Amino acid sequence: MVSIIETVKLRKEFGTLVAVNDITFDLRQGQVLGLIGPNGAGKTTLIRMLCTLLPPTSGTVKISGLDIKRDYLKARKTIGYMPDFFNLYSDLTITECLEFFAESYGIEKHRIPQKINESLEFVALEHKRHEFIKHLSRGMVQRMGVASLLVRDPDVYLLDEPASGLDPQSRIQLRDILRRLSSLGKTIVISSHILTELSGFCTHIAIMNNGKLVTCGSVDEIQNKIYTSKKIRITVIDEIEKAKSLVQGFNIAAIEKIQDNTLLVNLSGSAEDLARLNMHLVSAGLKVIEFSEQKVGLEDLYMKISGNQ
Repeated sequence: MVSIIETVKLRKEFGTLVAVNDITFDLRQGQVLGLIGPNGAGKTTLIRMLCTLLPPTSGTVKISGLDIKRDYLKARKTIGYMPDFFNLYSDLTITECLEFFAESYGIEKHRIPQKINESLEFVALEHKRHEFIKHLSRGMVQRMGVASLLVRDPDVYLLDEPASGLDPQSRIQLRDILRRLSSLGKTIVISSHILTELSGFCTHIAIMNNGKLVTCGSVDEIQNKIYTSKKIRITVIDEIEKAKSLVQGFNIAAIEKIQDNTLLVNLSGSAEDLARLNMHLVSAGLKVIEFSEQKVGLEDLYMKISGNQ
């Protein structure tokens, strides 16, 4: 699969300050990269270079195969960028605002009404089309920000702290919108310093600190690299002592905790080893009602990696 976003030794200096320090990564179609790091890590500077607003000091960026130094105008046509703080025209209605964006993008006039309808339906704001921007809630304004990009239908979405200041329901709505974009093959980079905003949504994560890329890859790749064992939750009907004895006899398993009829087990092995352990318990006559791998959240991964720095 062809890379949609590709950076090689990307660097940005402001005088003696190195804001982005030789970053290399690539993203394919439909992948969602969560850009994680504390305030001042260099996330916004990186995104501004990706969207061609900030020239790199050195290194290269290609968006949909286009070098942003040589072909920045063509590259911009494939990019939808939403900064952390943006202004919409408060005295316009939602429809008028999207008409303005569509005309600015050069969309043919006869196609604009359909593009607006599709965009508003996608972000669930069609019932608000005649509302003035100044009357919208913070969550609706953020969805309008996405809608203003949708009217042009870019291949790449670069979103800087889009969930900042949103209430929980609005964050869930925004995540659902971005999941749908990913399912349509859109490539997304979304930055945040709040890990719960990205958990369960991103296919890949990149952790930045002091301008450097600490680690980058799929969530599973990073989890497997950081954690050498899998955490398994096993619940049985009665006979917890028998379950304990059987697990202890399984040489690649170690019991971390026992609570009521549940065992929390660390297992160093493959998916086949998980299946063998499950079969080992069931064939011994245990009534196993839960046997599941406990996935590590982004917060746990981030804290584990940060603690190793």
